[in-house]
Amino acid sequence: MSLKEGAHTKWGVLKQKLGPQDPEQIEGNMENADPELCIRLLQIPSVVNYSGLKKRLESSDDDWMVQFLELSGLDLLLEALDRLSGRGVARIADALLQLTCINCVRTLMNSHRGIEYIVNNEGYVRKLSQALDTSNVMVKKQVFELLAALCIYSPEGHALSLDALEHYKAVKNQQYRFSVIMNELSTSDNVPYMVTLLSAINAIIFGTEELRKRVQLRNEFIGLQLLDLLTKLR
Repeated sequence: MSLKEGAHTKWGVLKQKLGPQDPEQIEGNMENADPELCIRLLQIPSVVNYSGLKKRLESSDDDWMVQFLELSGLDLLLEALDRLSGRGVARIADALLQLTCINCVRTLMNSHRGIEYIVNNEGYVRKLSQALDTSNVMVKKQVFELLAALCIYSPEGHALSLDALEHYKAVKNQQYRFSVIMNELSTSDNVPYMVTLLSAINAIIFGTEELRKRVQLRNEFIGLQLLDLLTKLR
């Protein structure tokens, strides 16, 4: 039996056993599910499935995580996040889906295997940045936290975060790569979110060991009126 056939069989068994109206049991089964079955469940985006996957990711070992990543688990999460962001989150249900989905990405990145996979596979951080195109502040907050974490993690992570912001600038036809951060900072009155934005700015500036590069990045933010904003925030 092939890997694909095996996963299909397990999916059929799970549906027969649980039925469509048993979300708590589905979530419980995901906690012990193998990577192939989790991939199957991700084909049906739901708060229950994402919550169950988050618990499974938290308890997974390195081998499980590697197999999940190789089966395009991260791709599925980021594609779902991108689709949900494009909806504008007009409904509470979509907002909850976004939040539980980004929680899975965050949990994955909290593992060594997960963050290394992202850093070593160009393009994932760009996909992550596209989730900033939403009105869901909680989702944007987590995306900025993850970009900041990448900046601090390694020089490669720092470069990928800057590249992602450059990509977002191009996609959204903004003039500067840090416009998205400064626009959010200048228009938000959500204190925890503003703290996250300031932390992201610090991570971008101090995520490089080169003094000249730090000065250049700092000057970019100053050119976007960071000092004026800081004065107002005081």
